[in-house]
Amino acid sequence: MLRTKLTQLADQYTRSEQQYETKLKQKTLELQIAEVKIKQHEEKLIHEKSEMKVYAEQVSQLLATEKNLRLQLTADGEKFQQFQDALVKSNEVFETFKQEIEKMSKSIKELRKENAFLKSKCEKSDVTLIELVEERERLKKQLEKTKNQKEKLESLCRSLQAERKQKESTGCGTPQPEAE
Repeated sequence: MLRTKLTQLADQYTRSEQQYETKLKQKTLELQIAEVKIKQHEEKLIHEKSEMKVYAEQVSQLLATEKNLRLQLTADGEKFQQFQDALVKSNEVFETFKQEIEKMSKSIKELRKENAFLKSKCEKSDVTLIELVEERERLKKQLEKTKNQKEKLESLCRSLQAERKQKESTGCGTPQPEAE
């Protein structure tokens, strides 16, 4: 009867160890998944940063173009004043010049719209970047929590094994199963 009881306790201990091993493997897989997710988020963040740099360069180029167009418009205005007397003599030349100014105005309006669009896109990228950083921090905290749980489980396993060995070596009777 004692042998049967010892056999049952050994079987119960083996099952318990298998359960702990299964849980440990599961936590390891969860940790690997979390690491993969973090890596994906970091890659996405790098991609977003590179896109943001491209947008910033495009915005600076558009601003420079707008400045040049403004300078060009100012220069054209000065030329307009200089040649106003000659333009009065020729309605055809005047109409042509007027059409050019209208084209430039349209071009400036389009550049301003494009500039506003790019600024909006840049702001959206900033928001996305902030969200990604927050997600990354959340995942880091979750990873740290999982690591702590793993360490606690390992510590518990070691202490249970040490306790079992101590009881076996001292022969203090049959070890009682511990509650989880």
